[in-house]
Amino acid sequence: MAASERVLGVGVIGLGGASLAMIPKFVQNPKFRVAAAADIDAEIMERFRKDFPDAESYDDAARLCASPSVDLVYIATPNRFHAEHASMALENKKHVLIEKPMTIDIAGAEQMIATAKRNGVLLGVNVKHSFEPRVLRLREMARTGELGRLRMINSWRFNDWLYRPRTAEELTQEFGGGILWRQGAHHFDLIRTIAGGMVRSLHGSADIWDPNRRVPGCYAAYLDFEDGTVASIINSGYDHFDSRELVQREFSVDSANHAKARRELHEAPDADWEERAAREERYGGARTGNNERQPTRSSLGWIMGGPLIASFNKADVRMAPGGLTVYGDDELYEIKLGVKGEDGRDGRINTFYDAIVHDRPLPADGAWGLATLEVLLAIEESGRTHKEVFLKHQVATID
Repeated sequence: MAASERVLGVGVIGLGGASLAMIPKFVQNPKFRVAAAADIDAEIMERFRKDFPDAESYDDAARLCASPSVDLVYIATPNRFHAEHASMALENKKHVLIEKPMTIDIAGAEQMIATAKRNGVLLGVNVKHSFEPRVLRLREMARTGELGRLRMINSWRFNDWLYRPRTAEELTQEFGGGILWRQGAHHFDLIRTIAGGMVRSLHGSADIWDPNRRVPGCYAAYLDFEDGTVASIINSGYDHFDSRELVQREFSVDSANHAKARRELHEAPDADWEERAAREERYGGARTGNNERQPTRSSLGWIMGGPLIASFNKADVRMAPGGLTVYGDDELYEIKLGVKGEDGRDGRINTFYDAIVHDRPLPADGAWGLATLEVLLAIEESGRTHKEVFLKHQVATID
């Protein structure tokens, strides 16, 4: 970085699992410094203070948003508080990077966008997987037509999401809980990124199969884009099959560990175990198993959680551990992608820096986040009505 480059002070609201993975990215990037954090849990704030003794610490988000040390507020609080916390930051003329989904209703998203515009600051959504090199390269293929026109995307994910320790928020549907809201925001966002963004209509559902887990544990959808591209997307978090078996050569099914998340939950010693375990997956917790100032897990793990195949006129292209595998008309070849130690989180914060400091267009801005939010709401509507839902808030990918 040039000596004259501006360094942005980052204020973090909410020290949960999302910030656990993002804070190391801000630490490692010389364009940013962690200036402050806020959380209502005093013990977790003390863990942060030990790691960042020079940073400001607050038990009140409003005070952080007013701090002159903060240029960019990263919001990683529960979904239902996103609009409230974003408003605090935006009204203080702070740029905002907010976790997905940006909020839980269209009106709240529209208000956030209007507030950012009125205050002359930027609002972006942290859909980091949409900035992963494989996703961006597939988008480039679609944009340039190097393999002909993009025709179809198919993406499958099977995992144990529903039975890993979950907070009360994550298990309350009206608060944006369940796999559709917690994982689908990433899943549908990267599909929209590859295909250009403009979903015309969809059929889908998000279903509750286990009455003891009060939120949807799976979703399935068929998306029809304005240009005729179609996509099928499946995600099941019911801890039966693990789709990593289909995409990661080193991954093998160990019968002794099959359904481990289900078993751990079933064998919990008391009714409060899950809440305690979920808390220990927050910043500095015993179940994180890492030093919070160092990278926790690469977003590549999420990307390679199941097969994604994009079909073009001249090839099918599959996401692979090393990059992309292209199955063309006449040849099979690999495209190597990625830089060791970097992932979609790096891409996300670098594009945000460029937008703030160099006035470049901000991808995955508020309007884009609203469009992905609309997809989630439309899947719920389609599941209720068993009908096709037409969308009206979609915007195109910024290339």
